[in-house]
Amino acid sequence: MNTKAKFIFLAIVFLLSVFLNLRMGSVWIENQTFWQILTGNLQGSTEYLLLWQYRLPKLLVAIGVGAGLGLAGLLMQTLFRNPIVGPYVLGLSGGSGLAVALLMLGGSWLGWHMDSPGWIVIAAGLGSMIILWMDIMLFKILKSTASLLIAGLMIGAFSGALLSVLVYFSQAEQLQQYTFWTMGRLGNTTTAERFILLFIVVSGYMTAIFLIRYLNQLLVGESYARSMGISLEKISLYIIILTGILTGAVTAIAGPVAFVGLVVPHLARMFFNTQMHRILLPAVFLMGSILMIWTDMISQLPGSDWILPVNSITALIGAPLVIRLLIKGIR
Repeated sequence: MNTKAKFIFLAIVFLLSVFLNLRMGSVWIENQTFWQILTGNLQGSTEYLLLWQYRLPKLLVAIGVGAGLGLAGLLMQTLFRNPIVGPYVLGLSGGSGLAVALLMLGGSWLGWHMDSPGWIVIAAGLGSMIILWMDIMLFKILKSTASLLIAGLMIGAFSGALLSVLVYFSQAEQLQQYTFWTMGRLGNTTTAERFILLFIVVSGYMTAIFLIRYLNQLLVGESYARSMGISLEKISLYIIILTGILTGAVTAIAGPVAFVGLVVPHLARMFFNTQMHRILLPAVFLMGSILMIWTDMISQLPGSDWILPVNSITALIGAPLVIRLLIKGIR
């Protein structure tokens, strides 16, 4: 297949995935009922409320999470020219997790009772933005993406160590609530949260379009990029900020969803057999969205009231793919 045919194929798979996602779950919506709901009939029925108030909002979050993490992963792998780098290497996930843990686990020590979803989103967003600010300051000092990668990993390790201390001294009820947040979520979001997520993701892609030329030149190497008159420090800073905002928004609203940002850019490169970002940008949008839509459907366990953690599904899909890519790379 040529590139155009591949995009048509992905678009069809995306639309079919959306169609199935809206109909599938603990309650299967029949064809006739589904089309009646879409045309404005059956208002007030159980299926109508289920579709418009639960499944459609959850679908929008799934698309935002998949597309956002896919773009963040692509940008990070291009910046570091490293295929096993994901959007959380700068310590943003650790910062979000630590902030939420301070709210949930440490809040009771100070008499706080701010464990509602809104406060959790605010805490996660602030945690990731603080780490992002630290990354930017470190980058200005180090002036090296390789050194920043190591610094980001150390920030993540430090956050994880503080988190372990909080977990050790926390009560069972608080620990259970925090554990649920780390499993990831796509449902139970507010209209404002969905709007913020989708606005940031759309803005991220629009910004990335203007960076396509620089992203392609970064792949060739720093020396070539400098010879073309590119300010590597400035472009790297733009990418770090964009990745941080995308990752922070997704983590704040959906929790620390793993492996998506690492795997999706690989799938896009393999499927289209290219490194050109004008092709990879729409590819990671479609593939990231499709992956998260199917993750949501699998986690719902169709026909059952059980709901599996989103992070468990992405890890089951992502970990074998990463191992396969590593083995292929060594060979």
